[in-house]
Amino acid sequence: MKTLYDQIIDKIMCNIIESKLISAEDADAYRFGTEVTLLKSMHFVSYLVMAVYMKKIFEFFVIFAVFIMFWRNTGGFHAQTRIGCFLFSCTMVFLSLFATELYISWWGAATLSILDIIVLLKLSPIQNCNRSLDLEDIVCFRHRLRILSAIFSVIYIATLELGSGYLVTLYTIGLTMDTLLTILGKLQSIKQS
Repeated sequence: MKTLYDQIIDKIMCNIIESKLISAEDADAYRFGTEVTLLKSMHFVSYLVMAVYMKKIFEFFVIFAVFIMFWRNTGGFHAQTRIGCFLFSCTMVFLSLFATELYISWWGAATLSILDIIVLLKLSPIQNCNRSLDLEDIVCFRHRLRILSAIFSVIYIATLELGSGYLVTLYTIGLTMDTLLTILGKLQSIKQS
């Protein structure tokens, strides 16, 4: 029995094929792209609704930007089901936004960010069932992560110099969320080995 999600994807694909935008032979590739786009859109809209409800839209965008920049190069925990992924990621977004209410001194945030970067440089990138990496991929991701870490550190220090401790806290929360997912991903990878 097909889920509502699968029925929606089927309907979209039928419309695209009937409109002759793609051929039936290419449908599988486009189906995958459509599924990924729809899932990511549903996730992002859910996160945004949560941020609006919590009155933390600015905070969401800053934390999310930092998180995504690092996550693309580090990888991390991967839920086994779509619903598991959705619930887990919504929980992480909620905890990130909730963490903005905590007081973190600038030196505490800086110390945590330094530790985060050390952990990320040591553990990343993380492989999982959806992301197998060969040696060339690993070298590439590690190189990009080193460059990103250097750029992040310069922006972090400049933000501190400008006296925006709250912005530094948001950077730290985004980086720490990625570090937690990287650690969980490493543990998951070890368990699956």
